[in-house]
Amino acid sequence: MRKDNSKFKTSFISEEGTFVRNKEYFAFTEHDDLACWVIAQGLDSDTEMESAEMAVKAVIGKFMHKPRLSARAMKSYLREAHDLLQVESRRVRRKASLTMIVTNYTTMIGAVAGNTRLYHFRNGRILEKSKDQSLTQTMINAEKLPQDALDRHEERTNLLWYLGKRGEFNPSLSRKVKLSDGDVLLLCTRGIWERVNGAEMLDALEEAKEPSDLVDTIEDVLLSKQTKVIPNYTVAAIYADKVYQEPPKNRWKLVKTIAMVLIPLILLGGGALYYKARAVKAKAEAVAAIFAHEKDGDVAVQDGNYPNALKEYSEARNASIKVNDKLHMQLLTKKQRTAQLVVDGDAAFKEGDYTKALASYEKAKKEARSQEDYNMKDLEAQISKTTSFLEVANLIKQGDQKFQGQDYEGAKDLYVKAKKKAAEAAFSNGEKELAGKIDNVDAKMAGVQKEKRQLDADKLEKKGDQSYAAQDFQQSVDAYAMAQEVYQEIGMLEKVLGVERKITKSQEKLNPPTPALPASSAAAEGTAAAPKLPNAAASQEASPDKGDNQEAGRK
Repeated sequence: MRKDNSKFKTSFISEEGTFVRNKEYFAFTEHDDLACWVIAQGLDSDTEMESAEMAVKAVIGKFMHKPRLSARAMKSYLREAHDLLQVESRRVRRKASLTMIVTNYTTMIGAVAGNTRLYHFRNGRILEKSKDQSLTQTMINAEKLPQDALDRHEERTNLLWYLGKRGEFNPSLSRKVKLSDGDVLLLCTRGIWERVNGAEMLDALEEAKEPSDLVDTIEDVLLSKQTKVIPNYTVAAIYADKVYQEPPKNRWKLVKTIAMVLIPLILLGGGALYYKARAVKAKAEAVAAIFAHEKDGDVAVQDGNYPNALKEYSEARNASIKVNDKLHMQLLTKKQRTAQLVVDGDAAFKEGDYTKALASYEKAKKEARSQEDYNMKDLEAQISKTTSFLEVANLIKQGDQKFQGQDYEGAKDLYVKAKKKAAEAAFSNGEKELAGKIDNVDAKMAGVQKEKRQLDADKLEKKGDQSYAAQDFQQSVDAYAMAQEVYQEIGMLEKVLGVERKITKSQEKLNPPTPALPASSAAAEGTAAAPKLPNAAASQEASPDKGDNQEAGRK
């Protein structure tokens, strides 16, 4: 196995820059004997479908179906993507610039359509760089411009060839290049090579030990330019730390092998007819497979089993590629893409990414309008459900923002509104989450209210203290009583008891008790103070019962 006996490492970055959408795409696949890396930049302004992604997936799909390392195979991979973009150019002209590499882990071939680029580094220098298919490159080739004008000349984006172009299609292919241990391959879009020159790439390469280090450093160089507008940019680095070493060829063994193949054919004579018959049979089986898998895919769509539909359409499309049935291939590509959009939407919906799910479902709906097998009502119902879930998610997000800003009343209003919508949409997880958020905000509001009431009580208690200090004891009692009532209301029992003691103290000051006198002092004071009375009267005052008896005797 070539892959097991070599060591290739890949890392990439793809960002939208200051733009809303990233119209660039990168992908790669590594097999036991061959590997393929593809980068593309969309050149159209369509917002519904990405030409770069379509082109890369078409190239990778064709390569995986029939992996080869030859100029003819490379052209067929690019032709697959070129034809697909032309077929899909019904509403807008789909265009993309694309660069690809195919290697058997020992040698490689590069191909370019447009002005995405391939840089090949070896021993700290640029061994080879792909040539753009632009007017500027043509002028440089004709020696009308210097080589260093390529990255800044005004005609650098005036492309002569690209994927999706009407008329003749003529990509640029490199020769076969033998790789060496330590080689570095770099694929990048215009957003990189316009702003990071070759010298800066070499500087970044000198410090980078891993492909991730290289792409990160190149991105840092790009962003350090601090331009107002940053375009989409994509860069991928492949480190060939160890290439596969071909075993030495044994010419005599090769001759014997050829002889062993040719002699039976010569002797049998009819071998060619036999193999031709087998080829016809294989083609018939592939045609039958197209219709069988397509039918199974249609049934799966009607049943709502989109993952199975995707699998069946993929099998049918692969069969159409085997027999070169372009008509069915185009039809099945569309069916496969529609099923993929629904599957992607379902996956995003399950993960709670309702924005992404809605975008996928909307695209699937547009694709499905021309396909009878899709149940539009089911798609519209899913779109409606996703829209409702997205509204709930947005309300939760707004409520969370208000909660973080301590606007608890505003947060609760949004949470209650979201909970109502969640109930209407049968969004049970959302309802549960919102119930918890409402409880949390209620607790926060209760805490705030308690703090406010405590401040009010503290002010009343302080007012009582001030009145007490001014010896206005009645005012202090009133203030303490109101403070005590509030403390009681909010459950601050220690404060209630503390204020109760202050009230008692104030009341004592307001109504001081009469001091009790000793008995001897009271008697002495009574004797001294009592007026002198007649004997009878004195006798009657001192003893109310004896006076009554005397009165009775007189009668």
